Amino acid sequence: TDNAQPNSIVKAVISGGTDMKTNEVFQSLVNYGAEAPFWALVKQATGYFEGESSTINKLVTHILLTATTRTLRMEYLAGLDGFISTPHQAWCYDFVSEWIVGENRQDLVEILRNVEEELILRKRFKQVPLDDLVGTEVFPCVNECILTQIMTEISNHIINVDMIINTVEKRRTLAWYDDVECYYEGILQVAKMQAFFLEHSAGFHTVEARNIWKEYTEDYYRMDTYYRHYHLAFGKSLTVGNDHLDDLFKQVTDKVEGLYTHWFLGELGNNWSDACADELAQYGRILLVPQQVDFYNQKVKNEDNRVFVIISDAFRYEVAASLAEQLRRETQSKVSLGSCAGIFPTVTKFGMAALLPHKQLSINERSNGDLQILADGMSTDAGNRDKVLKATNSNSVALKYKDIAPMRRAERSALVKGMDVVYIYHDKIDETAHTSEKLVFSACDDAISEIKNMVRIICNEFGGTRVLVTSDHGFLYTAKPLQENDKVNRSDFGGKEVEYARRYAIMQKGASPEYLMPIKFLDGTQYDGFAPRENIRIKMNGGGMNFVHGGISLQEL
Repeated sequence: TDNAQPNSIVKAVISGGTDMKTNEVFQSLVNYGAEAPFWALVKQATGYFEGESSTINKLVTHILLTATTRTLRMEYLAGLDGFISTPHQAWCYDFVSEWIVGENRQDLVEILRNVEEELILRKRFKQVPLDDLVGTEVFPCVNECILTQIMTEISNHIINVDMIINTVEKRRTLAWYDDVECYYEGILQVAKMQAFFLEHSAGFHTVEARNIWKEYTEDYYRMDTYYRHYHLAFGKSLTVGNDHLDDLFKQVTDKVEGLYTHWFLGELGNNWSDACADELAQYGRILLVPQQVDFYNQKVKNEDNRVFVIISDAFRYEVAASLAEQLRRETQSKVSLGSCAGIFPTVTKFGMAALLPHKQLSINERSNGDLQILADGMSTDAGNRDKVLKATNSNSVALKYKDIAPMRRAERSALVKGMDVVYIYHDKIDETAHTSEKLVFSACDDAISEIKNMVRIICNEFGGTRVLVTSDHGFLYTAKPLQENDKVNRSDFGGKEVEYARRYAIMQKGASPEYLMPIKFLDGTQYDGFAPRENIRIKMNGGGMNFVHGGISLQEL
């Protein structure tokens, strides 16, 4: 017989189940008097033979353990020699490998789990040094043993960066990785965060605000990305559910919160608050850093070609860096990433107004006490943005991603025909975060995908060659609610507050609330702005403890 045949016969019999009486495939062999030839074929292929007392259960165990010796030293399988036939290692390994990538791989998991239980393999593999375990395939519990070892170390404050990165790289190509991918992805991000921590363990001590800005846009933002990716992985683990790993992963998460929230946001926030305080108090902006209010004049106005502007609500800098990386990888376009400082306060109505064409922004207090922001005297509310754009260039249009995504090609194209300036408003992150904070990081991924889709539509359908992606503001997010600073309370505002939220306060002139930084507000208004330092929140009722914006942190600005 050719080599394929014993393979498929053995597989068919094993798939029938280990109970020989109820295994239909095996019983049909018995009925045809083919039992003896079958065991002879098994002996030749796998080396397993126990005469009259041969069982399918033992055959399976024999094949799996013999296959395991291909990637694990024999000494770690001491006491199981009866199940191993070294000369037949190659056949058994190939047999199992083919099965793992085949259609019926889930049948195999059940079989493997039973053997793991029966031979107490998990306990055995836990004793194997990581170096020897990391190349081992076949049994799914190997992944759990590796992850348990690494996660336990992380919980005990031992984070071996290179070891973790190499382990994840190695496991990625091996069996059953997909089933525990989120846990590996999580520890990989921990390793990256630790590497960042070691690079910056002296803390953050840059004196000039513009230099911290530069360091953030070139380097520090990565920490925000690692944290986001960690929590995406952690979120997935809650839907996978692995009894051996879940509690450990929660301990690792505590470690991550310490590194990100206390060390990174705390230390960098402290340095930044100190460095930018004077400029914000005096000018209301960071000097020598591009400003959001100049966006239209600098980026849109003098272009020869049509300009498409995608404004994605709360699409902060580090998420844009991920988008830029993906566009570079996936398209033939020239991609450049820049930054500008959002207007204060970093909330939608201010940021959206700043991005529209204007000579001057001003404030109008509505009858309900709400502040409305005007561009050259015109309302900048969502419904009026098209009008504001047309006032500067009549060949302009404001569209919503939500409206045009479901349209047919012809309908969409008609909307932008003959237009020089097309503003497309996209809202995924902010909308999601304000309804369900926990989903903010997966919303960042969705936003990236939707923007890539919009870019494709602009280039392929609208013939656009110049696309700008920007945002009205960023955000701060931590998985555990940050401490609200007990000191900052509405009662300290002396009744002068006009509008405030967790990260900013706008007050009548002459207010001097304790514990808040003064921020010079828009020219020619009768208001003063204030913001809490670092990641502190102003006390108020209602949700929004994890996802906030409005303040002056690098992540929001």
